[in-house]
Amino acid sequence: MRERRFWVDRSQAREVLSRLPYGLYVAGSRDGDNPVAMIATWVTQVSFFPQLLAIAVENDSQMIECIDRSGYFSLNLLPAGGKELAASFLRPSDVASKSISGHALESALHGSPFLLEASACLECKVAYRYETGDHTLVVGEVVDAKTRKGGEALTMQQTGWNYQR
Repeated sequence: MRERRFWVDRSQAREVLSRLPYGLYVAGSRDGDNPVAMIATWVTQVSFFPQLLAIAVENDSQMIECIDRSGYFSLNLLPAGGKELAASFLRPSDVASKSISGHALESALHGSPFLLEASACLECKVAYRYETGDHTLVVGEVVDAKTRKGGEALTMQQTGWNYQR
């Protein structure tokens, strides 16, 4: 039987994909003793029990190397008014003692960075890893959590940004 091919107008698909609603998070890990962080948008919970979270990370990023080495990553939920906070993680991070990109942090149970300005934080132990095109889907089991303040979480739509190459 002949394989059926579907042809899609890539510009139309890109337009539709840019309209999907995404949260805006700061993901973190460690490079030895140094914290590393990046903006993450492709994040979702994938299981209630065990509590599993999936995050997509670019294959050629420092972050995926750090996650692979440490076996852990953090997810920092940003408050709805946190556009400037998020913007500071769009460029390479400056690391100083107890801060990253000028933002104070504390270490989670296994050393992943928790931002003090985040409304809530999770640390996950890597459970599964799948290469999916130009990103790797990392599934982690929640091993530490901290809530700081309630309210809405920051979304891409609130910032007016979109994620496209």
